[in-house]
Amino acid sequence: MKSGVVTIFSAGMLLVASVGSADAAEYLGLGLGDQTRDQVIASLKKAGSRFEDNYGYKGYGSDLPMIKVGSFERFNKFGPVREAWLSFAPDKKLYDISVTWSDTGETFKTLKDALDTKYGAASPQGMGFQQDYKYRDGNVDIVLNRNTFGFGNQQSTSLSYTFTPALQEVRKMKELIEDDIRQKNAKKAASDL
Repeated sequence: MKSGVVTIFSAGMLLVASVGSADAAEYLGLGLGDQTRDQVIASLKKAGSRFEDNYGYKGYGSDLPMIKVGSFERFNKFGPVREAWLSFAPDKKLYDISVTWSDTGETFKTLKDALDTKYGAASPQGMGFQQDYKYRDGNVDIVLNRNTFGFGNQQSTSLSYTFTPALQEVRKMKELIEDDIRQKNAKKAASDL
């Protein structure tokens, strides 16, 4: 009886694992929801990218690590990258890709046309100089942002991909980090108040 339960449990775990990996996908050359921090670093190194891997949410790199990417060929092909960030969940899997390009409008037009063709037309949301175009691909939220403030390359286009199943654990960890910061600040000032 025990071996039957173990077999069913093992088969169930295999099914869960395969379904979880089916939800993950590659965006801008990176395995969102699937690739670990170490795997992403290896991919960036293999591509000859410039990056810094010593960041984290509010400095907590061991809890919510982040990588700042200065150059990566998959990002660069859309124009000059102003900044790019790769964010990891507490399990060290990539959950967010965010890239901002300096853009007079060409990059935006290329990305918007491609996203509209692949996911359906999105209506602009926002006001003034900021417009967001939101798309969805299974468990991934996609946001294309156009900032027309300024002239020429002062303007920007941003594209972000967020693996939504990771957000609950990320929010919990952010709350723990915020609480830890509050406690440390309270200890610093407590004797003087």
